[in-house]
Amino acid sequence: MAESKLVVASAVIVPEEVEQPADFLGSGKRRMSSFSDEKSKRAKLGNEASPTNKEAPQPPTTPDRVQDRRRSGQLEERKRGQRLFGALLGTLSQSSSSTAQKRRTEIERKQQAKLRLQAEEQDEQKKQRRESLMAVRRKEQTKYDRQSVS
Repeated sequence: MAESKLVVASAVIVPEEVEQPADFLGSGKRRMSSFSDEKSKRAKLGNEASPTNKEAPQPPTTPDRVQDRRRSGQLEERKRGQRLFGALLGTLSQSSSSTAQKRRTEIERKQQAKLRLQAEEQDEQKKQRRESLMAVRRKEQTKYDRQSVS
């Protein structure tokens, strides 16, 4: 019965057993490459050792490396400062005569004038309150003096 083929009325297809090729790994994950040439691979980038040169370059000593980093950090910081200063000067040197800028200065000037008027009005009101309070105190003082004399 195992030798005879079964026909099943279904949409499922039963695969037949196929012989595996010789270059197929037993794990079932990947086939081994039939062509392996070191020259066909891409070269590594960076300062890493090349595949032909097995000797690794000696890293610089620790104090030299620290000094190099410090110097490069200082140079980068200086360049950054120069760029920021240049950007600041460029911003300050731009013309501020645009219509929007003129409108802003006009609005600011009007607000300053309005604030000045309000401050003057408040000072005037304070002055009037003080004068009226002083007048009331004088009247009461004279009244008190008359009562104390009598």
